Amino acid sequence: MRILRKSPAGMAGAALAMGLASATLPAAAQTNRALQQFGGFLSVGGYAFTDSSGRAALGDLKFGGSTSFYTRPRHFGAFNLAGGLLIVSASDHFLPFSGGNEFQLIGPAFRVDTPRVLGRVRPYLTGGLFAGRIRSERLGFDRTNFTPSVSVGAEYPFARYFTLYADYRVSQRIHDVSTDGVSFGIRVF
Repeated sequence: MRILRKSPAGMAGAALAMGLASATLPAAAQTNRALQQFGGFLSVGGYAFTDSSGRAALGDLKFGGSTSFYTRPRHFGAFNLAGGLLIVSASDHFLPFSGGNEFQLIGPAFRVDTPRVLGRVRPYLTGGLFAGRIRSERLGFDRTNFTPSVSVGAEYPFARYFTLYADYRVSQRIHDVSTDGVSFGIRVF
């Protein structure tokens, strides 16, 4: 327990474990969750690096987005906590095309947010421990390292199946390149 109180990674791990320990979903809810997960692949967005090392290695504005596979959230007063798998990507090309300069995070993560209400801004916080990959054709390297990452942002669900979002992500440097940046876009489902 002493490690958990002093280490941000330990706290993130504990939050992730609590999210993963939540109960399974009923069949109808699983169908809705499956649609939400599939909708993550249809989402369109962008990613802008805020540090000069990121822009030098990967360029300015990229196609970007994130897909998450979280458990049903646990409710703690006005907040929800969920855990699972998070995939964040930013690249020169829109999916399913690949190549060029690319940044990816894949790994276990947690999410803290408030309940979704149509027409109301919803703040959120995500964090996790990821396999972080940078492929830079500009500088000629392809590296994958373990990296913790955290983002803070807000969503605006403006229709039943569509949500606008924007967040700021901070990650540990990979191959001395900062991937900190602003992500924005529209999510389907």
